[in-house]
Amino acid sequence: MMLVGSQIVLERHAQHALHPRRAESGGSVMRSRSGAFVRIILLALALTLSAASLGAAAPASAGSGADAPGAARALRALLVAQQAQLTAADGAAEDHFGYAVAVSGDTVVVGAEGDDVGANSGQGSVYVFVRSIVLGSVVWDYLAQLTADDGASADWFGASVAISGDTIVVGALGDDVGATVDQGSAYVFKRSGMTWTQRAKLTAADGAYGDRFGQAVAISGDTIVVGAHGDDVGDNVDQGSAYIFTGSGATWREAAQLTATGGASGDSFGISVAIWRDTVVVGAPGDDVGGDAQQGSARVFVRSAAGWTQQAQLTAADGAADDLFGQAVAIRGGTVVVGAPYDGVGDNAQQGSACVFARSAAGWTQQAQLTAADGARNDHFGWSVAISRDTVVVGAPDHNVDVANSDQGSAYVFMRGGARWTQQASLTAADGAAYDYFGEAAAISGPMVVIGAWGDRVGFNAYQGSAAVFRIARPARPTARTPKGRISSRRPIFRWRTVAEAATYEVRIYKGSRLLKRQAGIAKTAWKCTKRLPRKTWLTWKVRARNVAGYGAYSAKLRFKVR
Repeated sequence: MMLVGSQIVLERHAQHALHPRRAESGGSVMRSRSGAFVRIILLALALTLSAASLGAAAPASAGSGADAPGAARALRALLVAQQAQLTAADGAAEDHFGYAVAVSGDTVVVGAEGDDVGANSGQGSVYVFVRSIVLGSVVWDYLAQLTADDGASADWFGASVAISGDTIVVGALGDDVGATVDQGSAYVFKRSGMTWTQRAKLTAADGAYGDRFGQAVAISGDTIVVGAHGDDVGDNVDQGSAYIFTGSGATWREAAQLTATGGASGDSFGISVAIWRDTVVVGAPGDDVGGDAQQGSARVFVRSAAGWTQQAQLTAADGAADDLFGQAVAIRGGTVVVGAPYDGVGDNAQQGSACVFARSAAGWTQQAQLTAADGARNDHFGWSVAISRDTVVVGAPDHNVDVANSDQGSAYVFMRGGARWTQQASLTAADGAAYDYFGEAAAISGPMVVIGAWGDRVGFNAYQGSAAVFRIARPARPTARTPKGRISSRRPIFRWRTVAEAATYEVRIYKGSRLLKRQAGIAKTAWKCTKRLPRKTWLTWKVRARNVAGYGAYSAKLRFKVR
């Protein structure tokens, strides 16, 4: 996004192949680095950052409730390691590899919307990588390059990507459908073994010129959501809409078209979409809220037997004009994250923020507003957001990492403890440089985090782009100490050695394969059993260390018998 006079451009794609970021940077910044595609670059880069060193978390909004027990314990260290840097084997200047990213389990998908395919400039392509373990080391292998079977110049195929299991969805917002310029489309690919095959092409039944269908895509199981932020709804130019498709394999049908209740011209509804089972979130960063032009909003839709209905309109508690709230959205369970990359924080214009909303029986409530501990003017924190379990990742692609590296970009990891969110880590690329725009795209699946840097210069190729893969490390295995052997107490005290990065511990006691007692949320390295254990029978126990992200490791079992 860039500022042109008083006009805020709501998309990164400039027409006629002029990319907004290129215009902002004022030209490329020369630097050299080996651009060879690597099977993996294993980087022993450990970013062990505690919340205490990064500053306090943003306070939860009013009405979010008190912190749950153990929330303060979330101030333990979190270990995040960069595992690999991914680039395209056939990469070239202006590919914009990393403009969009997605991850599911051990599969990473990276969009290169500027890639020239044959003679087609800016047709775009998508790269698929898979993770494996070879001789005890992590390896990310290139698996496939996906292109549209009817691709053409300026399709921008790969401007958005999503993955669920063995299905990938790719947006091509610049695709001309028939004679309809920039109507846009989305493509569905299916994996069989190690092979990805295009199975379907999705278009809107009422598609029209400039809809930009495919600006955003999301998938959950058998449901696909595609945003068309340029869609004219009635007389409202660029109000925008989102389309729901259901199906599998090669058969997908348009099930619904979502529009915002009270939508208006210039809302750009559909510039971002997210789905979790029967709930869809759609961003509208151009929405005027009250008298605040382009404050932005996000709409929540739910599916029932009767179809899809709008459940809520989400806005920031402190929203203001030109925040562009809704530029990015993410959902997991009953938690929604919405980015507002142009939000002014204190005296920092366009520093950016992200708001977390929680669903309850009473509806949706803003739980917290996230900001970067080292945030600065024009960072555009909130340009990308992602969520998995109680972990949120937020990109700030214009963050200056140091004086020399303007717009290198960063991404931030936040963890939830109760209703409190705490910044736990700040991520940057190991070889980061000016105008990388690291954080333009972000994705998370379990412990795997992927960050796109479409502006990264690879060798002599300006704006070829790259993507960095990080892993939130599991804590070390704890060592169980006592009880072991024969003991006298039927309510013994269980003890183990401290694990530095553990936030809590969990003890499990077994009789054979049957679980007798489980105690979680233990803050110390000792716990007294309150259950009277059986006499004269051998029991086993083990302890699990859990970090703030919820990932854990078990000790070896110890065997004991009460006399």
